Amino acid sequence: MKIYKKNGKKFLYDMVKGILRPATPEEKVRQKVVKYLVEQMKIPIEAIETELLLSSIDNLSKLRADIVVWHINEATNSEECLLIIEVKAPHVPLTEKTLEQVMSYQSILKSKYVAITNGEDLEIYQIRENGTAQLLTTELYTYEDLINSNVKFAKKRTMRRLSFDEINYHRYINMLIDKGYIGEETDPALHPFLAELQNFILVEPISCVLPIQFKGISLEQDLGYSFHTYGNAAGGSFPGYYRGFVVKTLDGNEAIYRIGMFGTAKLINDPIYGNRKSYTVLNVATEDMLGYHNSLELNIDNSISKRKTEYRFFHNGRLTAGKKGSVKIEKVKNYVSKYAPDLLVEDKIYLGSLPNNMSISWDQGQQFIMNLLLYANIRDKLRNDIKKR
Repeated sequence: MKIYKKNGKKFLYDMVKGILRPATPEEKVRQKVVKYLVEQMKIPIEAIETELLLSSIDNLSKLRADIVVWHINEATNSEECLLIIEVKAPHVPLTEKTLEQVMSYQSILKSKYVAITNGEDLEIYQIRENGTAQLLTTELYTYEDLINSNVKFAKKRTMRRLSFDEINYHRYINMLIDKGYIGEETDPALHPFLAELQNFILVEPISCVLPIQFKGISLEQDLGYSFHTYGNAAGGSFPGYYRGFVVKTLDGNEAIYRIGMFGTAKLINDPIYGNRKSYTVLNVATEDMLGYHNSLELNIDNSISKRKTEYRFFHNGRLTAGKKGSVKIEKVKNYVSKYAPDLLVEDKIYLGSLPNNMSISWDQGQQFIMNLLLYANIRDKLRNDIKKR
C-alpha cells in the first residue's frame, strides 16, 4: 500500500473516491478491504461507496457506513444495497458490539449482507427473514455469489460444560493462558481452580427458576456467553467471552451485567505503564441507558484466600469515578454498609466462596454470582451519585 507524504503528513489514496486521505490505522484497513473487494471478490469499483452518510437515506440519521456495496436488482431494475462493511483498526477485536453497530446501518439500508473486519479477520453475515444475522463460512465469495445467494453458513460454535478432569488437563490450561484468560504469572497452583471458575461462569446452567431475588436486586434473565470487550480506567481492555445477565437494579431499572475472567499482559519498560506483572482478573461490566463500562475489576491473584477446601473472594473497595478520579475507599465501604452490610467482613468487601478441586454447581456458586452483581450495582450507584454532584 503506497503512502504519500505531504507537508510532513502521511496519506493514502482512496481508490473509490479518487482522493488522498490521512493514513490512519482504520483508513489503512479500509483501503486494504476495498482492494480485496475489487481484486479478490470481483466487485466493480463503481459499485463500492466509502463513508456513506446515512442521512442521504434517512434524514434523521447521523450514522455513517464505512463501506457499502450496491447492485442492480434485475427484477425491479433498481439499485439496492448488497453489503455493508464496518471497518475497525487492526488492534480492535471484532465483538458483538461491532456486529450490532453494522446492524444499525442495515436497519436503514436494508442490505442482504453485513460484514465486520479489522484487516486481519473478515466476518460476513447474511440477513435472514427474521432480521437476524447468520455467519458465512470463511470461503472466498464473489460479487455474483453474494447476489445469487451462492453462500454457505458456518456451523455455530458452542461451549459445553467440561468435567473437572477435562478442566485440569494441562493442554486446556495452557490454551487459557495462551488465549489471555489466565495471567501468565499467576500461581500455577491456582490454574485448575481458575479454569473451573471460567467454565462455571460462562456455561454452568442456572438450576432454579428466574427471577432470583437477592438483597434488593433481581436476576431477570440469563443471556449466555458472547464475545465483548470492555476497558478500564487505566486505558486497558479485556476482549473475550463474558456471561451476560439482565438485572433489575437497586433503583428498579434494568441493566445488563457481564462477567468474565482474563489475564493481564506482562509489561517491561512500557512507555506508559512501565513494568507490571501479569495476573488474572475477574471483570464485571455494565450496559445500561447511559452506555457501557467496566464496573468491577477484581485482581484474583491478590484477592482470594484458601480456606480448607474452598477459596474466599475479597475486594479492597478501590473505585474510580471517571473524570472525578479515585473515590475514597471509606466512602465505598459506607455505600456497601448502607445497601449490603453483610458484605463487609474483616474490613473488606466479601464476595463469597467457591469450592476447590471439584466442579462448581450453580447451587454452590449462585451466592457468589449474586454478590458480584450486587456489589457491581452498588459501585455503579456510587459512581452515578458522584457524577451528579
